[in-house]
Amino acid sequence: MIDKYEIKYIGSEQVLYLYLDLDSEFSRSEFIKKKDEFIDSVKKFIKEKNILFTGTVIAIVVKGLVVGNLYLNNTEKPNLTLNNTLAINEVIKIPDKTLVSLESQSKEIIDENVVNTDSLDSTYSKGEKVSNVSKPTKKVTSNNDRVSTQTSTRKVSEPEIIDTNTYVNIHRNSGVVTLELEEYIKGVVAAEMPLEFNIEALKAQSIIARTYTYKALARGTKLTDNESTQSYKSDDELRALWGSKYNTYINKLTSAVKDTKGMYLTYNGEYIEAVYHSTSNGKTESAEEVWGNAFAYLKSTSSEYDTTNKSFQMDKFISYSELSSLLNTNINQDSEFKILDRTVGDRVKSISINGTIFNGVNLRNTLKLRSADFSINKTDDGVIFTTKGYGHGVGMSQYGANGMANNGYNYNQILEHYYMGTKLEKK
Repeated sequence: MIDKYEIKYIGSEQVLYLYLDLDSEFSRSEFIKKKDEFIDSVKKFIKEKNILFTGTVIAIVVKGLVVGNLYLNNTEKPNLTLNNTLAINEVIKIPDKTLVSLESQSKEIIDENVVNTDSLDSTYSKGEKVSNVSKPTKKVTSNNDRVSTQTSTRKVSEPEIIDTNTYVNIHRNSGVVTLELEEYIKGVVAAEMPLEFNIEALKAQSIIARTYTYKALARGTKLTDNESTQSYKSDDELRALWGSKYNTYINKLTSAVKDTKGMYLTYNGEYIEAVYHSTSNGKTESAEEVWGNAFAYLKSTSSEYDTTNKSFQMDKFISYSELSSLLNTNINQDSEFKILDRTVGDRVKSISINGTIFNGVNLRNTLKLRSADFSINKTDDGVIFTTKGYGHGVGMSQYGANGMANNGYNYNQILEHYYMGTKLEKK
C-alpha cells in the first residue's frame, strides 16, 4: 500500500510523507473498515525502512495530494524505530471527492499526553490555516497541606503550514513515481555523473539537471528515468550500486544539490537547452553541427582536461560485411575511405566511402561510435575506427568539468565556460 516515503522540513518541523499507491478511490467508509490494518501497515513500514524521524506529523499522500495526517504523541518523538508500540493516532481525516483541501477543525484536549487528531491542509491547497487546537493549562493552589489541581482549556493558534516544494512525476518501468524536485535532482546527478568527481563538478551537474527539468516541466515533457530525458536512480538503487561507499557518496551528493538549490541557467530570460556529454575530444561542438539549430551559448570551446578519462581514445573494429549491411553499400578491402572535412570542434563533418558521401554525425550514430571524431584504419577483415571522446560533444563535458574543478575552478566558472553568455538564476 505504501509506495515510498520522504522526510521534509516545513519550517523547522520534520514531516514524514507516506505515499500510498492506490488504484481505487480512497473513501472514508473503506478506510474505517480497514483503519486498524492501515495503522499496522504504517508501523511496519517505518520499522522495516528503519526511518529515523523526530517530528510529530505523518502526512498521508494519495495521488499527489495530502489526504490526511497522523499525529504522534510528543513523548514518542525521538526515534520511531525503537519499538512496536508506536503511538500513532487511529483517526484520519478524509476529504470529499474534490481532493482539494481538508477541513479545519478544533477540539479540546484535556490530557496533555493525548495524541492530536487534527488534519492538515493539502500541500496543493491555497494554504488555509491549520485548525486551532485547545491545550490545557493547570492551576495549582495550596491550602495548608492540601493541593488541588484545576484543568481549564484555552485556544492556541497553530502556525500556518504551506508546502512550497515543486513535485515531478517520473515514468519508470515500475510505474509513475512522484518526487520532490530536489530529491529527483539528487537521483539524476547520481545516475549521470560519477560521485568520485570533484564536488564543484557535481554542483555544476546539479544546476544543469535542474535547468533541464524546469524546461521539461514548462514544455510538458514526460520525464523518464533513462537517457530519453535524464537518467535517474532511487535511493535503494544507489545503496545497491555504492555499497560501503554509500554514506560518503550520499553526503557529498546531498551537499552538492543543497548548495545549489533552486539554481538554473537562462539565456535572454529563457531556460537554456541544458545539454551535456561525457567527454569531449579536447573541444566541445557547436549545436548547429550536430542538430542543425544554432544557439549562441552552445558554441565550440576548449575542453582540455578530457584526456583524464581512461577511455578518452578507443578503438572499434567493424567487419566489411557488417559495414556493407549497415551502410547499404558494398565495402571491402579495396574500398576508399576519405574524410572530406571536419567541424570547428574537430569532428568528422563529411566522409566519402566508395564515392558515397556520409554525414559524420549520421555515420557515428549508424555505426554506434563513441564520438564523431574518428580516424580510420583498414585491415584485411574490416575497419578499425579510433574515436576520441564520448558523446555528441555539445554543452558541458563532464570529464572536462571535473578537470576544471580539480584545477581550482568553481561551479559557476565551469558553467560560464561551457554555456557562454548564460545567466545563473535561482528560484
